[in-house]
This record gives sequence, structure tokens and C-alpha cells, in this order.
Amino acid sequence: MKKGIALVACTVFCAISLMYCGGGSRQSARQQSTPVNNEMVGEATGIASIFDGDKALARDRAIDDAMNKLVKSKLGTTVEGRSLVQDFALVESIVEAKSTGMVRNWTVVKEYAESDAYFVTIKGEVYPAAVNETIEATLKNYGRPKFMILVKESFDGQNKNPGETVTEHAMMDIMGNAGFEFVDSAMTAELLRKERARMGKALNGKIGEDVQDLLLDDLGAEVIIIGTSRTTDQTGALAGYSKNMKSKQANIMLKAIDDYTGRVLASKVHNAPGVHIDPDTASKNAIMNCLGSKNMLGKNDDEGKFVSGDFMNQITRQFLKSATGRMIMMTVSGLNFNDMTKFRNAIQGRVRGVNKVYPRGQIGTAAKIEVEFAGKTHDLAQELMAKADKFGFSIEIKEQKPNKLVVHARKN
Repeated sequence: MKKGIALVACTVFCAISLMYCGGGSRQSARQQSTPVNNEMVGEATGIASIFDGDKALARDRAIDDAMNKLVKSKLGTTVEGRSLVQDFALVESIVEAKSTGMVRNWTVVKEYAESDAYFVTIKGEVYPAAVNETIEATLKNYGRPKFMILVKESFDGQNKNPGETVTEHAMMDIMGNAGFEFVDSAMTAELLRKERARMGKALNGKIGEDVQDLLLDDLGAEVIIIGTSRTTDQTGALAGYSKNMKSKQANIMLKAIDDYTGRVLASKVHNAPGVHIDPDTASKNAIMNCLGSKNMLGKNDDEGKFVSGDFMNQITRQFLKSATGRMIMMTVSGLNFNDMTKFRNAIQGRVRGVNKVYPRGQIGTAAKIEVEFAGKTHDLAQELMAKADKFGFSIEIKEQKPNKLVVHARKN
């Protein structure tokens, strides 16, 4: 993993790691004695709501909550930890995620139920080394979007079509140093010829369902970067220094869009000069200098390690944020109002990754809800299939789109 992108992802996503410390069975082998004089040892109290009288589930979730709080508080006591958790609020709404290793040698100090909530206080030792492993897994799932790049380009007034530009290839080269994947440029050029209507919308940043079908379903492109790149001659500025050298100025404007939501993740405008005896090479140098600046994509440092720029950092940060709080519209058929209310509450309280469920109306046995979910629609569908029977419903997934799920449900 390249250091620049990983640093940004670590900043945003350690919080996700913090939430990967619960889940699974609570075996006595994990409840061992903890060292007395260890600054990473501490106590925390977790709270969870009790749904349908299921105290066992509430206990597990309260333990998860206690571990989350303990890890956050202990990592924040170190210099490295403070940098990792400074953006915890970005993903604080994420609920439990099943993993192990963040807290070890833990014991339950006390536990009790009160009203409709379960309280558990634990004592344990935070294990910071597990952070990197969890971040790696999280990045693999959410933090490495596949890109399509469409940039209109002009060299001294001579236009080049998107899919065939120097700027696009330069961006792929620079971003490739950070491990990002792209839709093949030849395929992009072919689609621009064969799918003019939909690709025209994409080029203008209009990401509707028809464009999502093309970019996400057919190509797997999760983020599209669109923009313009223009170079102009400024050789006159070198008149007093050289008669042969050509100088060009690159002006680049870029915008990155989340293909799942159509939301703008980042936008940036920057310019930089380039010099060479050949005018076209001078233009290419200007583009590389512009893209490789700290304001745009970034470049390799003196040790050959990639250091990401502001535009790249914004994309990573905002895509991760979007991926951990994505709004998914769900259409549910087959349930009356009372059963739909129970179904909606069960999704919010008992499906991993769901932060909140918003009712959006119901006519007869057809209802719409909007689910704020830490993941992709496919992940939500899998969680529903795995959990629905446990909270008293049988479901059938009728349709799955990037931000849409159609479900038929019935009360068992």
C-alpha cells in the first residue's frame, strides 16, 4: 500500500477498525487476566437496546459498543493513535462489524438490563497492531474504487476527444502508483463511440440510473473523473533566457463523482508550466507538473514513495465517507402497516451495518424505506437474507441496483 493514500485512509477508517473489535462468540479463553501496569488496559461501558426481548443479542452488541469506546479512548492516548482517530466522527454512525483482535484479555466487570437497554462494562487491553490489518481489509472493500477518466483536452487550440488524451493517460500513470484501477482507455474510447447518449451524460456529470447501469453494472467503475485540460503558449516569457526552449502553461479542472450516488466527491482547478525544446513535449511536461502537484494527484517523493495530493485525498476521504453512510432506497411489498413497522424497526436494530431507516410512505402492502447503510446494496441484501428469518420474516430479493433494493416480504 502506498503511504500517501494509506495515510488518508487510515485517518478516516481507523474508526471502522475500532468497530471491528466485537462480534463472534464470547469464549472464556478470551477472558484472561490483564497486566496491571499497562497504559493500553482500561474499562469502558457499552449500551445496546433490547429488541423483542432478545437480551443475548443486546448483550453482544453492548460488548461491541464497550470495545469500540475502549479502543477509541486508548488509541487516542498515543501520538500515532491521535492521528488515527482524529476523524472518528466521520464514521461514528457505523454499527457493529464482526471481527476480532482489537481488544484482548478482556473480562466483563458488570452487566445488567434496565428498561429496554442492556449495559455491559468490560476491562481489557487494546491491541493497536490489529488496526493496520483491519484497515487493509476495509480498503480492499471500500477504499479502492475503480475509476473511469474522461477529460476534454486542448493543446494550443487543437482539441482531443476524451478517451484519447494525454491528460487521461498521465492521470492513470500517476494514480497507478497508488494502486488504483481503471476502466481500460481503449474500452472507454469504444464506449464513447457506441454509447454516445449515456457516455455524453457521464461526461457532463449526469449520473442517472441508465448511466449507473453502464458504469457500475457493465464496467465496475465506481468513480468517474471528468474535466478539461488546456495548454497555452507562453514562450515569450523565456525570450530573455533562451531562443530555442518552448514554454507551455497547463490549466486543468477536474471533478470526481461517486457513481453510486451521483454526488461530487472532489473538485479542483490548478495550473503549472512546462518547458522543452519541442512544443508538444513542453505541453506534456506542463500537464505532468500540474497533475503531480500537491494540489492535484501527487507524486513520488525522494525515496520513490507515492505522496498523494489534495484532490486525491479528497476523493479517498469522501468516497470512504460515502461508502460508510450510503443511502439505499428499498421497496418492500407484502406487509401491512403494523408488520412493516416491525420489519423496519428490526432492520434498524438488528441488521449489521444499518445506521438508520427512514420511512418514505406506504400504500396498502407496498412501502418504501430509505436505509443509511455502511456498505453496498449487495452487502445489505446479503445481511437481510441472513437475518430476516431470525426476526420473524421471510424475504425474497426481487431486484438489486447500485442504490435500490426491491424486496417481497411476509410475516412468519
